[in-house]
Amino acid sequence: MVGVAYGSTALAAGIPPGLVILVAVLVLSASSELLFVGVIAAGGLPWVAAAAALLVNLRNVVYGVSASAFLPERRAPKLLAAHLVNDETVAFALTEAHPNRRLTAFRILGVAILIAWPLGTAIGVILGYVVPDASRLGLDAAFPAIFVAILLGNVTRCTAGPAAVGAAIAVATTPFVAAGLAPVLGLAGLLAHARTRGNRA
Repeated sequence: MVGVAYGSTALAAGIPPGLVILVAVLVLSASSELLFVGVIAAGGLPWVAAAAALLVNLRNVVYGVSASAFLPERRAPKLLAAHLVNDETVAFALTEAHPNRRLTAFRILGVAILIAWPLGTAIGVILGYVVPDASRLGLDAAFPAIFVAILLGNVTRCTAGPAAVGAAIAVATTPFVAAGLAPVLGLAGLLAHARTRGNRA
């Protein structure tokens, strides 16, 4: 469903359909792709959209460190496997208690996403031609709803403060900055978390 939402929204934002599907195959990172398209659709500048997408995708560095424990040692297979590193695949692999089964779990879910994400995107693009206004189907709300659900699941007593600070910054700056830039500025809420940790240290 997220892939369908991405495909239809990207088409409505004026991005060529072939490029939409190609990016779904090559980037394979739903959050960064949807964020990029969302900023463009909101009238944001392309460099703001690209910067926001790259910033969100930096989390894959952390996932890559976690995945390095079970990825293949040989260079070529490791590079191919690195393309499948994302939130879901690494989390799914790490739930396997036996280390020898983690790579298999990682590959199974990775290949599933590699198929499902571009396929969902292609369906979304086709649907975008039939129903040009994605909001009529509620697809434009799919990603924000899912993203909020993921974020709420990760808010703890420790992270509630930085999350609130970041949200306040984003809301306060929205009327004054380019579209899509406010959420990026909201990441300054992380400084509150760093300061709290520093005080504890």
